[in-house]
Amino acid sequence: MDTTVLFTAALGLQRPWSVTDLAFDAAKSRLEIRVDFAAGSTFACPDCGAASKVHDAPEHRWRHLNFFQHETQLVARQPRVSCGEHGVRQIEVPWARKGSGFTLMFEALVVLLAQNMPMAAVSRVVGERDTRLWRIVRHHVRQGLERLDLSTVRRVGMDETSRARGHNYLTLFVDADKAKVIAIEKDRDAGVVGKFKEWLVAHGGKAESITDFSLDMSPAYIKGVEENCTRPTSTVLSARTRPEAVGRVSAHED
Repeated sequence: MDTTVLFTAALGLQRPWSVTDLAFDAAKSRLEIRVDFAAGSTFACPDCGAASKVHDAPEHRWRHLNFFQHETQLVARQPRVSCGEHGVRQIEVPWARKGSGFTLMFEALVVLLAQNMPMAAVSRVVGERDTRLWRIVRHHVRQGLERLDLSTVRRVGMDETSRARGHNYLTLFVDADKAKVIAIEKDRDAGVVGKFKEWLVAHGGKAESITDFSLDMSPAYIKGVEENCTRPTSTVLSARTRPEAVGRVSAHED
């Protein structure tokens, strides 16, 4: 089988895209995969979807997953189309998101590694600057947060952790039923619960739907929960006043 056909299939490319050439530089330990579109191809205008002719096609590069131990780059002409209604518009390629110098598969690897090791270690593994890798992670974290659904949150755990030397703290909120962090707020005062409530509502949740809170004996935390996350008909009881009570707030000493 022709190697360009093999790599076209391996990359999952479909017409009008295909691999047209491969170049391997042993000295630089780098594989270059050239991708191009068929002559005479038309592409959908990004604004209206109308089939449009190619206006021009500047060359771009994207870092891809390594081929064995060798750095791999995709090189392709990325068309700009001429739409009768919207003028010249840049189309997106199917293997990378807009504005990224990496393929989607490479970004997926970075996000996976970043869940399990420091970014400095990820940088050493993939051979890219950590500043570039942080941009990948931040993009996908933002996307994940936009899709976050908190409509099923019923039991919440909250606790503090230091984020730097001195009195610099974060408060973490956890969905106790899913054992998953759902919000992080700066500081450890009563106001963080109000910010959590805003975050909860913005992502489909309701403060009045929360049946239980688990937190430490901090008066500020207890006050924040009492002021922001109790049902109008409920009475909030803390372990500080009635340790034996089963109430809306479950407080414990560290």
